[in-house]
Amino acid sequence: MSAVRGVAGASRALQHDELTSDSTPATAEPGISYAIGRLQTLVFAAITERVAPYGLTTLQFTSLSVLNRHGTPLSNSQLARRSFMTPQSMHEVIKRLEGEGLIKRNPHPDHARKLLATLTAKGRRVLAECEAAVAEWEETLLEGFSEEERAAFLRMIKCAVNNVHGGFEDPGPAAEDRR
Repeated sequence: MSAVRGVAGASRALQHDELTSDSTPATAEPGISYAIGRLQTLVFAAITERVAPYGLTTLQFTSLSVLNRHGTPLSNSQLARRSFMTPQSMHEVIKRLEGEGLIKRNPHPDHARKLLATLTAKGRRVLAECEAAVAEWEETLLEGFSEEERAAFLRMIKCAVNNVHGGFEDPGPAAEDRR
């Protein structure tokens, strides 16, 4: 019952604000940040739904994708940064992926205590199936976009990410040493 009162109270407060607000008028169009946030929520939910049948979470799928795209073994901290996770969270993801036989870890040639993760053959197969399921959903997302618009959309997203220093480019070994 308190939840109903809470929603009703919030609705009344919103109506009151709309009636008494002296600030700028509400716009019909959402801001860019809101639209991107909304899209991110929908993308995360769609990926979650599509990778779950393969026994993965979205974060596990992301980690496998990052390993695949990078092409060379990555340490826990490198994989965490590229997957937008804390090293502690990545530790749990790696433990699960390794337990499922989707990745293997080997000692770094120069730093024996540092373990580098790579995809196994099973990991590549599962990732390929998940990527196909996600790509199918992306077709729905981009329905009505021409090939040129799809390419431009991706370029704009990448540019925006790079503008706020969250880039897709590999920062290189020197940047890794500074972290």
